[in-house]
Amino acid sequence: MTDETNEPLRMIQMWLDGRALTEVGKMVGLPLHNVDNNYLAHCLLGQLFGDAAPKPYWLEDVPDRESGREMRVLGYCHADADELESRARMYAEPNLYDGCDFERMASKPMPETYHDGLRLGFELRACPVVRKSSSGDKWDEGQEIDAFLSRVWEVDDPSVDIEREEVYRDWLERQLEIREGAELVTDTVTLKRFSIKSMTRRTQGSDREVCHIKRPDATLIGELEVTDGDALRELLSSGIGRHKSFGFGMLKIRPA
Repeated sequence: MTDETNEPLRMIQMWLDGRALTEVGKMVGLPLHNVDNNYLAHCLLGQLFGDAAPKPYWLEDVPDRESGREMRVLGYCHADADELESRARMYAEPNLYDGCDFERMASKPMPETYHDGLRLGFELRACPVVRKSSSGDKWDEGQEIDAFLSRVWEVDDPSVDIEREEVYRDWLERQLEIREGAELVTDTVTLKRFSIKSMTRRTQGSDREVCHIKRPDATLIGELEVTDGDALRELLSSGIGRHKSFGFGMLKIRPA
């Protein structure tokens, strides 16, 4: 197992064959007619790499001329490409091992730190939800709901115009305040893409059942300014928000 305290943070890029997603779904007994790719990718990455699997990660569906379907995974982890391939060779089932194109897998070390005041562009695919601390007329204590829907219910006034982009910007700003490392340049942040996504999950306990939930799937782009380089590195490593093991929370950075 990689010692994360001594290993640099790395960005990993890999491609998964769509057929391997089907295979792992069958292996763990999922209803393939009604399961999302993010959950299948979560299962496949776990079967291949165990606790060394990239998290958070970003999943993209790309065309492949031979199989007709291929998933590109971009993620952060503390193992390099050779370490991941060695781990999969040791432990993974043969049909799942063949589902990852190890010849095209690549990794790079991320910077060890970032100087304060550095301005960076970012792209984030997030699940902007909040957990209610107490019960209300339309929600239960502890319920996880869309941050936008939560704001609408709290205001409870149809005459008040509430913008989804503004709510999600506030949500992200709050996440960064809690985690530290960087602050938003708020006038640059826009909502690039949004949908309500049906997600597959399993209940906890010995008798785990498959269930389906609906959550917001939002891609935000903009700029941020580094306030603590070490904290930002930790933020990249751990991701932002909920459902980070299922394709959400990866903060991709680029020049401002």
